[in-house]
Amino acid sequence: MSDGPIPVTIVTGFLGAGKSTLVQRWLQELPRDQTAVIVNELGEVGIDGELLAAHVARLRELTGGCVCCNSQAELISALAELARTTPPPGRILVETSGAASPAGVIRGISAPRAAERLRLDGVITVVNVMRAREALAFDIAVEQLGFADVVVLSHVDQAGPPGSSVDPKMVQGELLRYAPAAVIAMASHGVVSSRLLELLAQRAEALYVPDGTGHATIEAVSLVLEGELDEERFGEWVEGALGRVEARILRIKGILAMQGVDARVIVQGVSEAVEVQLGAPWGDAKRTSRLVILGLGLDAHALETRFHRCAALRSETQ
Repeated sequence: MSDGPIPVTIVTGFLGAGKSTLVQRWLQELPRDQTAVIVNELGEVGIDGELLAAHVARLRELTGGCVCCNSQAELISALAELARTTPPPGRILVETSGAASPAGVIRGISAPRAAERLRLDGVITVVNVMRAREALAFDIAVEQLGFADVVVLSHVDQAGPPGSSVDPKMVQGELLRYAPAAVIAMASHGVVSSRLLELLAQRAEALYVPDGTGHATIEAVSLVLEGELDEERFGEWVEGALGRVEARILRIKGILAMQGVDARVIVQGVSEAVEVQLGAPWGDAKRTSRLVILGLGLDAHALETRFHRCAALRSETQ
């Protein structure tokens, strides 16, 4: 196990999406003694935790409210407690309730009590192919997709034939409008788990930059700059350009080439709770900075213009 921050993976999705089935299958593949799970349920009595208890040594249940609001303090406390255990877990999975936003968990990971010991590994959003259109009528389901690094389309074994309303390929195409910066994986009976760590690892090394702007209510602003960024100018851009619209930002994720830093700078988080960590060294790879901002009512042109002003001057890099 690494001595660095513990990776925290968020599994979210609307009611009945198949989150618990996916987590249960995934836990069968992960080392039992090195994995911890936090389960959030709206009801006062936890059900999912009991189902998962046989597959994990360290389990925390948060009942009676969502981790994005009522149970936020309990979540932060649970994350900090797990991070302090000896030996610490190699990974923490957080399964949100169907009515919760992943933003609350991301803020919890960035809280002072937990930030030094934890890092955001990624957000997995589960969508039931049979109920996708019904779920998307709810704003929280759209928001869960907007945060996704990986979208797992579940129950594809029950899906209809090609061309039908529940054709997985057609549903996948629709979901990309709501999750423009995510990759999509298919699951039958929860079986896709062996690929999830691989998909999440790929996200840390190769950021997918969407071609379109996503759904009308969720915009994906894709920023690409060939070459290095000046750290001071980039910091001013974050405080200024992003600071003015932070209330409208759902998710920020990027891979940056920072002047004077040999490694990739990985940025991800939500508005005011942004986490920065070092990734793999650039080596001989072309140093390119890529950032995706997902939010509401964003001025893509203004963000892009000011982002490009963060470029390190050629004379400074020589």
